[in-house]
Amino acid sequence: MSENNSDENYLLLRELLNETFFRDLIVFIILYLFVLAQYWENLFLLLFPIITFAYSVFFRIINTNKWRTTSNSTQITYNPIGLEKKHANRLFFTAILQLILLFWIGAESYYHPQLVQSYDLFFNIIFNFLYTFGFYWILIDVWNYSKILIRLKNNKLSTQAQNNTLLKSDLDKVISHLKLKSFKIVSIVNLSTFIFLNILNISFTLFIDNTFLRFSYYLPGTGIEGSLPLNLSVISFLIIIISPLVASYLLIFIYKDLNNINHADFENFLKKLPEENRKNIIENLTKINKKFNRDLARE
Repeated sequence: MSENNSDENYLLLRELLNETFFRDLIVFIILYLFVLAQYWENLFLLLFPIITFAYSVFFRIINTNKWRTTSNSTQITYNPIGLEKKHANRLFFTAILQLILLFWIGAESYYHPQLVQSYDLFFNIIFNFLYTFGFYWILIDVWNYSKILIRLKNNKLSTQAQNNTLLKSDLDKVISHLKLKSFKIVSIVNLSTFIFLNILNISFTLFIDNTFLRFSYYLPGTGIEGSLPLNLSVISFLIIIISPLVASYLLIFIYKDLNNINHADFENFLKKLPEENRKNIIENLTKINKKFNRDLARE
């Protein structure tokens, strides 16, 4: 592959700025500005939606770049971490819910300051649940989409291939998929982390009157009519870090599992195809992932 062709595989900024990206960005910024307009002094809680939205943007970028790389060919379906578009949409949705909850509690501190402390239990449980659920949600059905598939349409096969009795009709060949053992590991770790963090959060929140298990969080309206700050569980410091880190680790685990192709089976599959189709498949795979460029260039 020439250097010029290699350069073409990198995502350009103007190609990232599509309608979906602008929609997500504008909606998030507008809601975030509404929250900031309430004059929050402590921005700790505002980090939660930022982290969730950042992950959403990350998956949006991957999806855009993958679509651009594979749009010229329908031969390859490459989903090493599931459907990035679905991940981005789910995380964006949970980020928006977090902003709405923050705006609500900020408004309550202005309009009903005397009631803020009665929301300690409700807010701690719901807000942390939303945050952890977003990262749990993106992995619950990853089994259905994590695969590398080669699809050969009969009308796009070479003449030689169409004359081959093995290729008289459309051919779908899964060259890699998430192994059942790996999926069980991902499911167990994902569900266990989600349940553990929320049970821990609920347990700490139920005993939030203990000064060692909470910290005071000043809302925009704290002090009005002598109102006291919101009490947050100290477990929030743990949740904001662990939830995205575990999700990241599991996605990397899935990615490595999917890209570990059985070369013997793949070579046997390629041998059944005419040279023209074989070269097209290898070219498309090496364009998608540089690892394939090292592993398949010798084919």
